[in-house]
Formats: sequence, C-alpha cells, structure tokens
Amino acid sequence: MTIDLKLAPAPEVITHRTSARRPDESEVIRRRAAAGELTRVARGLYAETSAWAGLNATGRHHVRVRAFADRVRPGDLVSHVSAAVVFGVPLLTPPPVRIHVTSRGADRRTTNATFVVHADLDPERNRTVVATPDGLLLCALDRLATDLALTLPFADAVVARDAVLRRGVDRGSVRSAAKRRGQKGRRRALRAIEFADGASDSPGESFARARFDQFGTPTPVLQHCFRAAGEPDIVVDFWFPDAGVVIEFDGAVKYEKSEYLRGRTPAQALVAEKIREDRLRSFPEVRFVLRLTWSDLQNEWVLRAKLRRAGVRMSR
Repeated sequence: MTIDLKLAPAPEVITHRTSARRPDESEVIRRRAAAGELTRVARGLYAETSAWAGLNATGRHHVRVRAFADRVRPGDLVSHVSAAVVFGVPLLTPPPVRIHVTSRGADRRTTNATFVVHADLDPERNRTVVATPDGLLLCALDRLATDLALTLPFADAVVARDAVLRRGVDRGSVRSAAKRRGQKGRRRALRAIEFADGASDSPGESFARARFDQFGTPTPVLQHCFRAAGEPDIVVDFWFPDAGVVIEFDGAVKYEKSEYLRGRTPAQALVAEKIREDRLRSFPEVRFVLRLTWSDLQNEWVLRAKLRRAGVRMSR
C-alpha cells in the first residue's frame, strides 16, 4: 500500500515580521498592531487580525510553522505535533504555540519561545524525509506515527494513529521503531499502536473507540454493513452485536461539508439521516440506535449515562 503524503493546505494568512534591520517598517507593523489591524502571534511575528481570528488552533499553528520555516536549523526536521499539522493528521488536543522539530543525528534538547527541539533517538528512521514545495523538511509519516504514539496521551495517540493507518503507514514498522526507543512512554505507545484501527473513519470515531476502551465495553464491530433485499446497504460506525446496539458518531461535518452533503442542503441531509435511522431500527437484530456528538464524548458522565441507557455493558 502506498503511503499518502498529501499535505494540509496552508492557511491563507498574510504575516509580517519585525526586524532590527528594518526599524521604520517594524514601527509601522507595531502601530498597525496597536490599532488592532494586526495580531501578535509570536515574538516578532504578526498576522492580519481578520484572517487570524477565523483560524482554529491547528490553523494558527500551521501559520507559525510556515512563517518560521527559515529559522529551522539546516538539517532539522519539523516533527511531532507540528509535522502532524502540516501533514493534516488530526489531533485531539489542540497543538501548542511552540514549533516542534527534531535535530537529526544529535542528542540536542532545547526549548525557547519559538521551538521545542527534540533529540534524534532513532537516526535510522530519519534518513527518509519529506520536503514541502516551500522548503520545509518534515519527518516521514512512519516516524511521525512513532513520535506521536510515544509522546501523546492514549486517546490522542489513537486519533492520530488511526489516521496514519488509513494513509498507508505500516503498523509493524511503527511497532518496531517504538521498541527501539527508550522506556519512557513505550508501554502506552505500544498499546496505542496495537489498538489503532484504520477502519475508524474520522477523529470522532477514533476518540469514541478510545472512550469505549476506557469504560471497558465489549469491542465494537467497525463499519458493519446491514443489508436488506432491494434497499441500499447501511454501514454504521459501531455495532455491538451482543447488546443489539448501533452507535453513530454525529460530527457537524455531516451537515456542513460538500463531500458529505453530496449536492443536498443540510435540511435534506438531516431528513435522509432520519429515514436511514428508521430503516436501521427495522432490522430485528437492532434493539437501540444511539447517536453521539463531540460534546457527549468530552463529558464522561453524560457518555456513561447514554451507553448505560442504550444497554452497552461497561466493566470499568
């Protein structure tokens, strides 16, 4: 399987940098910032306020990475959560302000206002790099998968790992790389690597799986297909056959993005979803259909209550 190296589109935000070598230009930038036209986003870096305000944390981190590309030391690789942002690998927790890089072939660890520099703990895996059209050097996707598994909490690692599996990264290569690294975080990383499943179709579904595991539910069947003669197949996010429960994750994108709407209005998509759910309930093996949102997943007690009401067993 070919690895998908597609990059996330860079946000269209105009940035401005101050410099001691350009005092007049820098003073204009500061005056515009004082007037609210520009927003200071890092030391010496300003962005057009109107565009910056429309970005989420991931988009803002992407802007910082691109804007400070010339300050990355030659040979260092953009890595960890910063590489995930550029690759478009989803992150459960918003990325930080500082840019993460790995110093190839060195045991250099430093942190300043702009960068977190990681030591190169696996030089063998950093021989392969990905270069962006504008000159950024990124760690390869398999190296990224290992770094994220070793440094992120379990649920965050699962969200990212599911995504890189869908993009063709080999589980075995990530597992062997994690085993070569130090003890710190290795047990959690290996668990996330084995738990990951490319059949999870979205970050919300991946987070839901991590939550189900946290609560000790039976392992659900992913992307189960219900078939009836003369009717379109229905593929569901999660199927708990012993409980007769279907669980669907309702992300807002289902009713907002064109690839999900497929030419329909949001209202038409909502009606179609209601008809689909009525069909699901008509299958004799389906006892309950539960819909979950991001808000449900983020509130442990609400999620537990909904699973309990649906009849999904929890052992923890």
